[in-house]
Amino acid sequence: MIRVHGYLGRIDERLRREAAAADLVVGGRRHLDALAVPEDRRLVLGPIGPAVEAMRALPGDARVVVVASGDPLFFGVVRRLRAAGLAVEVVPEITSVQAAFAAVAVPWDDAQIVNAHSRGIDAAVRVARNHPKVAVLTAPGRGVREIAEALRGAGKTYVVAARMGEPDERVDVLSEDRALALGAGEVPGLHVVLVLDHRPDEAAVLGVTPEIAGDAAEPADDEQRPGRNRAADGSDREPIIGQVCTTGRARANADRIDEALSVVSKRYVGGAAAGLAAAWGECDLIVSHLALGATARMIAPFLADKRTDPGVVVVDEAGRFAIPLVGGHIGGANELARRIADGIGATAVVSTATDSLGLPALDQLGWAVSGDVAAVTGALLEGRPVDWVRERLWRVPPLPDTVRVTGPREAPAAADGLDASDGPEGADGRPPAVARVVVTDGLEVPASGLPTVVLRPDSLVVGMGCNRGTDVEELRGLLEETLADAGLAVESVAALCSADVKVGERGLIRLAAELGVPYRVFDAATLDAQDAPTVSEVVRAEVGTGSVSEASVLAAGARLVVPKRKSRNATCALGRIPARGVLHVVGLGPGSRDLLTPRARDAVRNANLVVGYGPYVRQIRDLVSPNADVLATRMGTEEQRTAAAIDAARRGLDVAFVCGGDPAIYAMASPTLEMGTDGIDVDIVPGVTAELAVSGILGAPLGHDHATISLSDLHTDWELICKRVRAAAEGDFVITFYNPRSRTRTHHLPDALAIIAQHRGPDTPVACVAQAERPQQKVTMSTLAEFRPEWVDMNTMVIVGSDTTRFVTSGDGRRMIVTPRDYHWMEGRVSGENRLNYRHQDRPRMSRAEYRGRTEEK
Repeated sequence: MIRVHGYLGRIDERLRREAAAADLVVGGRRHLDALAVPEDRRLVLGPIGPAVEAMRALPGDARVVVVASGDPLFFGVVRRLRAAGLAVEVVPEITSVQAAFAAVAVPWDDAQIVNAHSRGIDAAVRVARNHPKVAVLTAPGRGVREIAEALRGAGKTYVVAARMGEPDERVDVLSEDRALALGAGEVPGLHVVLVLDHRPDEAAVLGVTPEIAGDAAEPADDEQRPGRNRAADGSDREPIIGQVCTTGRARANADRIDEALSVVSKRYVGGAAAGLAAAWGECDLIVSHLALGATARMIAPFLADKRTDPGVVVVDEAGRFAIPLVGGHIGGANELARRIADGIGATAVVSTATDSLGLPALDQLGWAVSGDVAAVTGALLEGRPVDWVRERLWRVPPLPDTVRVTGPREAPAAADGLDASDGPEGADGRPPAVARVVVTDGLEVPASGLPTVVLRPDSLVVGMGCNRGTDVEELRGLLEETLADAGLAVESVAALCSADVKVGERGLIRLAAELGVPYRVFDAATLDAQDAPTVSEVVRAEVGTGSVSEASVLAAGARLVVPKRKSRNATCALGRIPARGVLHVVGLGPGSRDLLTPRARDAVRNANLVVGYGPYVRQIRDLVSPNADVLATRMGTEEQRTAAAIDAARRGLDVAFVCGGDPAIYAMASPTLEMGTDGIDVDIVPGVTAELAVSGILGAPLGHDHATISLSDLHTDWELICKRVRAAAEGDFVITFYNPRSRTRTHHLPDALAIIAQHRGPDTPVACVAQAERPQQKVTMSTLAEFRPEWVDMNTMVIVGSDTTRFVTSGDGRRMIVTPRDYHWMEGRVSGENRLNYRHQDRPRMSRAEYRGRTEEK
């Protein structure tokens, strides 16, 4: 009998007993020494051939124990023994690859595994270039330094795991620079290298659960994207969407939904009941293309808990309605229905009471919630008086005037934006409250006979340092004790922070995972720059900075509220993130609703106050909460609008400051930041600027280098504008003119075109688009010689081509404009020669006149 045991740094009693009774023990010298195998019964495993022959020479009833590193079934000895015709039994162990991933708490079901023991590293490098998560079993001369050198510039993170399971186990997280700087022999012998696109402390490294082991999918952004639902497991990965469709029309609608949502959904095209059952177990969100009643009957047996059930949306065969059936809030069905409706031109039929009335769902504010949610929500729905009590300027959703916000004197009243009353119930003339919401990060909640919901804002930052190898139990105990003594709630912890030398510290990584918060690290220079109250020169000598726990709290932008506390092996400090209002400067795009981004929609829907130029506010008035305030002003009041938006945010409001196009291009982002935004958070929400919309309408005039210039001299000297026009013309840029002409500014566009004419030919394409992406849209294409400035007004944008810009015709006969990208693979269409893939420095040279002649001939 031959029994093969896996070994990863520990010897269990079974292995010890079997080795003591075996006629022959085969293994590495360290394995045999650890088992104290006598010389006459041991065989040191080297080349497999002699070991096979020795085992074959034994009597049939001989007992043989083989000890193999890691799991002997994983790139191990079992394959060789069975190939030699030997019958074996296997006692498995975890692999060093599993141990390496476990050391940094990174799932490995979507990882590729490459063995470089007996081969070169070429395969490992090839896979690592194209896969976000790769484990490499290395060999001398084929280790982390060699892999990093081959992948230089790829921006990878390297986790080196050596001697896993042994007392001298080593796990290091290395940047590319650190991996390249490793000296010879600095990493011991054989080791596992994890080659990752992201650091182990980043959420994106988690990936998603794959359908096929080792198959990686694109992870979500580090920060949850507005307008997207969280996955059912609570992570920030993109949710898995399944579509159950049993007819051709349903499949066509499913294709439209995928295109509109920019997703690849899982399809269930067999029997309806079987498809819904399978999707229920595999997806976070389900789109059923069946009848509403049929869907309800089929999923009824699966319903268990609204906190874990997937959200289900029913879309009718005609694609006219998207109806959330279950999981409206927590399951994300309401938001999915809205996205589907926006994408395919359907109507979202959202029947959840809070959504219908524009009220906040208390369990969907993104904060931990406890208490009598049903009773308090019922009072909100019935329009009865409710107190909203907060200790700091933590954000408040749009609320009806039946809700009284109390707390800091800066806190705005729900409806009118005035200072809230701090008096007792009824002291301000309002009837006494029948329920209350308390927003606090403290453990103590004032007693009350009213139905109460407690919300825990994400307000606390934990800073921790520890000795290497400190277990998670000690870390968690220190944190819980520190929080309890300070009277603070663990549910309000928003982040766990430390020094970057602890980036791979398993105890801290595991603690962050248990808390469900990100683990952030800061370099020594950043920590040393903080004004930490407790500084230790011993700590400085160890990690390069005099403070870890306190300094990491301050580096995270929090105010220190609990100084450093110590246990035997760890330190802990607590900080509070300042409570601030938020000012979203929102780009609404060129005017067409389908070019309004999901992020912009969410910013408008969730705002307490919407501010903007009147026509822009009217453009999105239907998205504004019925409980939000609106400030719409006339042209020429930009300063007043900006000041009002900033002031409202300083009073704790969530403000959407809307403008056309993109807010950073001739819009309100610049004056907002210039005016001063101390004390508030600013979120610039990009939009589709008019320049991009016009380019798409015309074809591809911005296909190569281009310049964007405003001809308005209200805030810029005309001489400077002319200087910029002249420079762009001399540089042969395609030029886009914003604000080209108004009733009083009539010479600006002709002057600019005259400057350009000094550097461009008379047949240079010039186009103007009025009211882009709106019902009144008008497109005019001309040339530099024939263009008439009187075609242009303030609602028009003008694009002037470069020397290479030309007119083309689409398949439907439509005239379009293109500026060639000069791709080398274009069969010489730019160079004039049929030559592919030449190097840039070898590219044939020609004058502009030669180029223009060649393209005209074509």
